[in-house]
Amino acid sequence: MEIMSVSGINVAMQGKTKAEILQEFADLAVKNGKVSDAAGFYKDLCLREEESTTGFGGGIAIPHAKSAFVKEVGVLVGRGENAVAWEAMDDQPVYCWICLLVPETGGQEHLRLLSQLSRKLMDPEFVGQLKTGTESEILALVQGVIS
Repeated sequence: MEIMSVSGINVAMQGKTKAEILQEFADLAVKNGKVSDAAGFYKDLCLREEESTTGFGGGIAIPHAKSAFVKEVGVLVGRGENAVAWEAMDDQPVYCWICLLVPETGGQEHLRLLSQLSRKLMDPEFVGQLKTGTESEILALVQGVIS
């Protein structure tokens, strides 16, 4: 399977809290066949958030977790109209997310994806396209970074 597909992009996230957004990603991960159990993956995402924020700044967060419930590496992207409190590095709310799904044994892949995406989030053009693009545009944009 591919790391990312258009079905793993939701530009109409409904969540108004961090917990609701993480639940949406857990459900989306199951629908995309990347995760075996939404509740288990959701718990792992929440545990990771307790360690330190995944709020990158500029309205973007990169929630992620290495989890026994993840069947294969994946990337999901979400965007919503609700500004969600996320304890981001710049103390600003978040409305755009890149969620990384990594099996427990996928340490190197996890670090590679996180590093590639974090670097690219310094590029204002990339961020602008992420925040305004269609699903297919976002797919091409992110795949260009992680491939």
